[in-house]
Amino acid sequence: MKWLIIAGVSICLLLAAMIVAPEVIGDKGYVLIAMGTLTVEMTVISLCISLIVAAVLLYILRYLFNRIWSVLRGSHHWFGSWGRRKRQRAFYRGFHALAEGELKEAKASFNNTTEGDFDGVNYLAAAQVARHLDEKERMRGLLEQASEYRHARLAAELVLTRLDLEEGKDESALKRLEGLEPKHAKHPQVIKLKTEALARLGHWQELQTQLPHWKPVLKDDYVVWAQQIAKGKFAEIASKHGATELKSHWETLPRKLRNDDAYRCAYVRQLLEQGMHQDAQARLVEWQQKGPNKFLFPLMKELYLPNPSASVKLLEEWIKQDDTNASYYSTLGHIAYNAGDDVLAEKALMKSVKLSENKEDLLMLAKISERRDDKVQALSLYKQSFSVN
Repeated sequence: MKWLIIAGVSICLLLAAMIVAPEVIGDKGYVLIAMGTLTVEMTVISLCISLIVAAVLLYILRYLFNRIWSVLRGSHHWFGSWGRRKRQRAFYRGFHALAEGELKEAKASFNNTTEGDFDGVNYLAAAQVARHLDEKERMRGLLEQASEYRHARLAAELVLTRLDLEEGKDESALKRLEGLEPKHAKHPQVIKLKTEALARLGHWQELQTQLPHWKPVLKDDYVVWAQQIAKGKFAEIASKHGATELKSHWETLPRKLRNDDAYRCAYVRQLLEQGMHQDAQARLVEWQQKGPNKFLFPLMKELYLPNPSASVKLLEEWIKQDDTNASYYSTLGHIAYNAGDDVLAEKALMKSVKLSENKEDLLMLAKISERRDDKVQALSLYKQSFSVN
């Protein structure tokens, strides 16, 4: 619009100059055009005005011609534009139907978007619908199509990897993750899924090497996976060489690993599984001298010893420092029960239930009553435990 105004003003100034100039000079001048018997005579001003008008008319005619030609040439785009809008409506309706729980309608809607340019999102959404309809093969096919789009490739591969893990295809899942582009290797979900795949396949050494680099991503799950690694390696050693070799292997580990809570927890668990409860107790007491450890403390309930004096003494010291902590009394009660000391077990468990009623301790108290052949008390405790979540 701006250029049109400038052009109009320029023409007006030019016309004004052509009209004023002859008046100042005193000679308007003329132009004679002779073509056979046809003679045309006009002033210079008339000629200029005629040329300007002709140029404007020529521009208007050219503009109209281009518009008409564009309409005639692009008539097929009318149908293409209509089809594109139809696919877009189907795309949005598919999401609405999915949110509404109308899965069949969502499936039909997304089926009408296959020729649209949705950067693979339509295939990802259609795959989600197929998952809800339990059409796993169709879901895989849709995800494979989605992976052909650059921006949808990572999302599609992640879903396919989860599907492989669900179906026990661990090798396929790991291969799929390792085939991703290098820039996707540091994606949090890729790291988490790769950790799970390596653990399932028993690649403990590789997982142990990679885990420290993945710690910022795994966060709290780091301890869980570190335990899995240690448990896997310790179980392999114990099964092949026995408990004695397991203890020797522990002593050869670097101090950093021997001080790691995850490795300590896995080591104690393996000792318990090997029936070495005395060794397990020694480690639990030694490593908790400064106070209960959130990973090791729960394992104390699994101790089965005829004389768990070291554990009992440690718990009694904690109780003196905090006699309102129900978990201390609960753990003491379990250790005493496993040792056959029903008197101490009942006393500790009653205190635990009084501070914080829980189903586990009530059931153990009921078992103690059964040992004494007190069926009425046992039945009452069983009933009471059913009312506790």
